[in-house]
Amino acid sequence: MHEIRKQIYEYFFLQEADVDVYFTENIWVPKGARGVFGKSSISFIQNHSLSLLTCYNIQTIGGQSLHSYFLLAGKEDEPIYYHVERIRDGKSFASRNVLAKQKGRIIFALSCSFQVPEKSSIEHQYKMPDVVPPEESQEYQELQRDINVMRHPNKEYDGFEKVGRISMNVFRATPKDIELKKIFDLATPSKIEERAKSGKAYSDDEISTPYDLWWIKMMDDLSHLKIQLHQCLLAYISDHTLLSAIRLPHFTGSNINKNKRNMVVSLDHTVWFHTPFRADKWLLYEIESPRLVNGRGLAFGKVYDNNGVLVASVSQEGLFRTISLDDRGKRNEPLLFTSNSPVLSKQKQPKL
Repeated sequence: MHEIRKQIYEYFFLQEADVDVYFTENIWVPKGARGVFGKSSISFIQNHSLSLLTCYNIQTIGGQSLHSYFLLAGKEDEPIYYHVERIRDGKSFASRNVLAKQKGRIIFALSCSFQVPEKSSIEHQYKMPDVVPPEESQEYQELQRDINVMRHPNKEYDGFEKVGRISMNVFRATPKDIELKKIFDLATPSKIEERAKSGKAYSDDEISTPYDLWWIKMMDDLSHLKIQLHQCLLAYISDHTLLSAIRLPHFTGSNINKNKRNMVVSLDHTVWFHTPFRADKWLLYEIESPRLVNGRGLAFGKVYDNNGVLVASVSQEGLFRTISLDDRGKRNEPLLFTSNSPVLSKQKQPKL
């Protein structure tokens, strides 16, 4: 119990204010953002509930799911207090509700569930997409970069900021399928630059699909962290690129420079944890968006470890306000995409 509390403070700066009340004064604001939104809140609150469970000596329990709503933007110069409501502690499952408050205002709400691991006689999962391994990816070689997990104003290292000692490596994956690779190239910066220099116009059917693939991992060795901390880190990084698939059809390919984004922000976020994993090992994040309408875009994500095991599933709806750059303010024609039904693979189920 002491060790996990120490890790929670070390990596998320969480402190206990009272019984079932926690707070943090180290608040991360995304670059260019107008306030504190999804990433910091979801990770902090996930930690609060996990730390409470260790108080009950449920050492083997881990996160099963979390469902959250981002209600108001927070301020970085005011502490955020997290008020936890204990809903139920059963033999297999435990439940908590959490409200995040700043100066008396509720800015974030979350419900989360935890489960003691158990075995099952049946199992299935979707197959991991066929992609080039991260170390062999051209984009990894060209665009490898450090992206901070959270910004802590008193800690700067080598030109970028961190929380504690961790930073994140993220880049777009390269699909092996030739046709899918052509679609991905429509949104690849180097390919867009090449196309612009060539002066070759996009044809009407050169439209990016609302589908994306990303390699993500924490860069430091985190083998000493409890599984609950790895879940907290995934709760954070699962929000990092999830809305990316929503924009692809409308801002790349033949639709490049036809629309302008006025506002993009997370409205809600859900994560289901399936099996244990390590956040400091490569995770493939597969993202698709089935719907964008009324200024709201819906995205679903699947997170695979490097062995092909589906370790988590994610969903999120985001506010996506745009304007047309057409001189006449013309509304773009709605785009229609097809989705394939699952087919049984001849490959064996990857082992945990």
